[in-house]
Parts: sequence; structure tokens; C-alpha cells
Amino acid sequence: MKQENILKKFSGEWLLLFNDEIVDHSANVEDILKLAEEKFPADKFPDDQIKISKVLDGRLRDF
Repeated sequence: MKQENILKKFSGEWLLLFNDEIVDHSANVEDILKLAEEKFPADKFPDDQIKISKVLDGRLRDF
């Protein structure tokens, strides 16, 4: 399967969560990773409090 088909099939928003609260969101995972590094430096915050998750758009289709 082509990369662009996979991206269309699984499009959605990336969420940055801290203590299970949504802090920010973006369609671009690189943006979320940069925000996580800026807002929650590894030397100050435990890894288990910071999560990145994706919420898919639309309906899930069969593979």
C-alpha cells in the first residue's frame, strides 16, 4: 500500500496529554513531538505523565 493511501486511511489529530488531560493537538506528529519537548523537558517531568495519542477521523474501515 502506498504511503499516501495509508495517511488518508488513518488521518486524524495527534493529542499531547499530560496527566490524562489534553494539552495541545495537531495534525502533524512532528509538531506534537516538538511541543512535548518544549513544554515537558525530560529532566523535569516523569515519562509516565506525558502521552501522545492519535484520534482517527471518520469511520474505521476494514483492512
